[in-house]
Amino acid sequence: MSIENMRQLENARVKLQELEQLHADTRLNQASSEHVRDLTMRSLKKRINQFKEEISRFEARIERT
Repeated sequence: MSIENMRQLENARVKLQELEQLHADTRLNQASSEHVRDLTMRSLKKRINQFKEEISRFEARIERT
């Protein structure tokens, strides 16, 4: 994933918020399998970090111009 313009930046921010909410909801929910819940949480956290990194990279590029 690579953010190329402001529209993609806004979409990435929305998606990041959705992922963070899903992560919080998953943390609070009692899953039938603790192992599955932990794997889901790890996966969501990885995606959240990817979005944060891409947003930061794009914002850094904008600041330089």
